[in-house]
Amino acid sequence: MRVIDEFAAESRGKIRVGKLNVDKSPNISAKYTIRSVPTLFVFDNAALKESFPGAIKKQDLMMKMGRYL
Repeated sequence: MRVIDEFAAESRGKIRVGKLNVDKSPNISAKYTIRSVPTLFVFDNAALKESFPGAIKKQDLMMKMGRYL
């Protein structure tokens, strides 16, 4: 997803961004009950803080993630 890649590049050093292939990781998909792709998860010190299911515009992503930057 281009939006995630751009966000990752712009927030490098501030936030760690990773991507997961749900087809190749069914256990993780089940653990977090991923029902739509894409779904974004925000973790802080290994604790799930928020999730955002569905596609999101870059500007909206930047606003939602602003509190973590």
